[in-house]
Amino acid sequence: MTFLSPQAVGALCALGSAITWAATSLLVRTVCPPLNSVAVSVLRSLIGGWLLLAWVLATGGLAQLGAMSAGTFALLAVSIVLAIAVGDVLFFESARFLGLARAMTVSMTYPLMGAVLAAVFLGEPITAKVVAGSLVTLSGLALIVQTRPADGPHEDRTRLGLAAATAAAAAWAVSLLVLKPAMGSLDAVTAQAVRLPLAGLLLMATPWGWGAPAMMGRVSRGVLARVGLLGAITAASSVLFVTGVKFADIAVAAVLSSTAPLFAIPLGLIFLGERLTARAVFGTLVTVAGLALLQL
Repeated sequence: MTFLSPQAVGALCALGSAITWAATSLLVRTVCPPLNSVAVSVLRSLIGGWLLLAWVLATGGLAQLGAMSAGTFALLAVSIVLAIAVGDVLFFESARFLGLARAMTVSMTYPLMGAVLAAVFLGEPITAKVVAGSLVTLSGLALIVQTRPADGPHEDRTRLGLAAATAAAAAWAVSLLVLKPAMGSLDAVTAQAVRLPLAGLLLMATPWGWGAPAMMGRVSRGVLARVGLLGAITAASSVLFVTGVKFADIAVAAVLSSTAPLFAIPLGLIFLGERLTARAVFGTLVTVAGLALLQL
């Protein structure tokens, strides 16, 4: 019987994280408003984190939690603050200004940013495929950001959306570099059982997040149900992503997880009624192709 290699498992998990991230982004758009982006990040992190923590405790993982070193905990904390408290919140804000598919495509340039950061801080070479992938990716983005739907946002809102999406990509790229060395022998579920609750608690301590639990008492049952589903999908998505980072190369996991725009386009069209021109769709495909070139 043939089993998948660790690299193949990591690649499949990274692809799964892209699918679940597209679904997460869709659900967030349906609950903002009445909730704000920070409140949603607080709630989905806490719900997903407690689900994973309960699983770890129920399956005898308390010993691994107790054996975690201070250095590993610090790396997990820094990575999750960058990923969720900074990156995800900025991305959700950018989606309000740009629309789901365009915001997701711009923010999915984080593998390219990660490659540059790895070259600067880790001494990894910038090869011809990185240069080619960069040029194709930027060409795709040029097509996307030049597209203006008829009912699209005002010019100023577009600039804010592009800035927020780009900042989100930078935060995710740095988070990825911090997360990789923290994994070691730590399994993905245990790592996320630490990271997600920590992100939720840190966000709830901010002026924008401390009212998140109270907001839940003022929303409809439909919103409550979607927030609960959002927490469960967040738990699954985060475990898939971290498993991809653990078993696959960073670039492979990043590129495959960045295919989320391909899934966001039909989701945004079907459930949100977002209108995309042929140029926007083509630009999305070109952008993803450029990211894929990084792995040829």
